Amino acid sequence: MRNFKFMFLLLCVNMAAAQNYFGYLSDNYSGINSATLNPANITGSKFRTEINLGSANGSINNDYFVTDFGNVFDGSDINNDQFIAAENNNFAISSDVLLPSFMFNLSPKHSIGIILRARAYLNINEIKGELFDAFEDDFDSANDFTLTEDEFTSTFHGWGEIGLVYARTLMDNDQHYLKGGVTLKYLQGAGNAYLKGTNLSVDFDADGSTPDVGTITTTGLIEYGSSQGISANEDGSDFNIEKGSNGFGADLGFIYEWRPEPTEIDNASRSNYKLKVGLSITDIGSISYDKAEANRYDITGSVDEITYESQESIEDKLNNLYTQIGSEDFTKVKLPTALHLTLDYNLDTQFFVNLRTDLSLRNATELNTNKIDNTVIVTPRFERKWFGCYIPLSVTDYSGFNAGFGFRAGPLFLGSNSILTNVMSSESKAVNVYAGLKIPIYKKGKSFAKKNQTI
Repeated sequence: MRNFKFMFLLLCVNMAAAQNYFGYLSDNYSGINSATLNPANITGSKFRTEINLGSANGSINNDYFVTDFGNVFDGSDINNDQFIAAENNNFAISSDVLLPSFMFNLSPKHSIGIILRARAYLNINEIKGELFDAFEDDFDSANDFTLTEDEFTSTFHGWGEIGLVYARTLMDNDQHYLKGGVTLKYLQGAGNAYLKGTNLSVDFDADGSTPDVGTITTTGLIEYGSSQGISANEDGSDFNIEKGSNGFGADLGFIYEWRPEPTEIDNASRSNYKLKVGLSITDIGSISYDKAEANRYDITGSVDEITYESQESIEDKLNNLYTQIGSEDFTKVKLPTALHLTLDYNLDTQFFVNLRTDLSLRNATELNTNKIDNTVIVTPRFERKWFGCYIPLSVTDYSGFNAGFGFRAGPLFLGSNSILTNVMSSESKAVNVYAGLKIPIYKKGKSFAKKNQTI
């Protein structure tokens, strides 16, 4: 278990400073970032133009490992009670970096934007926790055990995006306002690997060969595929993304606003709707890899513990210890397509309540594709032109309930989907942090109405 404990903590450290910006994307002043959730957001916005200098979001979500972050930071050891091995355990790790990007208005009804983005996902779906323990520990156990697994999948994918966003007003008749938007994306693959296990059985005899060397007897099928999207120079000094790993994608969205009491006061700079409803589909598309291969292995056989441990990587273990029964090129890696629905209720032009649902349109067992975590988020927030703050309350696949906090102060925004839970709970299953810096150029006018001026 030691290897996994170190890996998990290392991932927490490396990715916590960098998926979904809960709270911030509900803000009417989230600018070009909000186009990643719904491209219609950039028209009729509160900006003349906005430049994102850089922002990052990273998340770890699972139902296998729980921790008390207070103990992590004070140096306490991780113990076995923190690992919850279930019949089907799941892991989802993601990072999303928005590179310099911008949006601006072509006219009151038309807006465009450019998005540069780098993303990475790792999903491990429906693996038996005890089997994961055994593989992670290289079968370092003093006890005999027998495990079976019907099916599990795992997919890693990293890629970059260049997106052209266009949005326009479709209807504006005082009380009813409708806008739509689309993002067309050129995708550059950086690397991909996937693993699928079917009808597996693992029998470990702790003193099979000798009293100190166990025997691992297995049956079943393993499919393993990987691309050559990332290759190192011969001297190991640099990495080059290989040509031929590319594709196209799209996001599509619509937003409706109900304005029962329209006003002429500062419409361009503040939110004069009572209810806003958004619907969008993101990450439609796939990436093709020219140099990618998938191999199938029959893992029926027995091997001693020392021989198994001597093989460093999963590829080495499969190629050297088991029988390859098939091979084929694979070409397409599907993006984590998702459906998003948002409802935003305006209490008094400064206070809002937002309901958002993120639903994966990819199945957890779908081969060689990533998926988002299904989530429902309720976010009360306060917003004005130069400041906003939010408390996202979410229920997410695997980790359950999480409470976070975020704020925007001029060009800076910072937050977390899970920080309050991480601080208050002794059994956190998720960690997320996001941060960004931008140059906002607002439309003229106040961002709120006085008490005697209703909307």
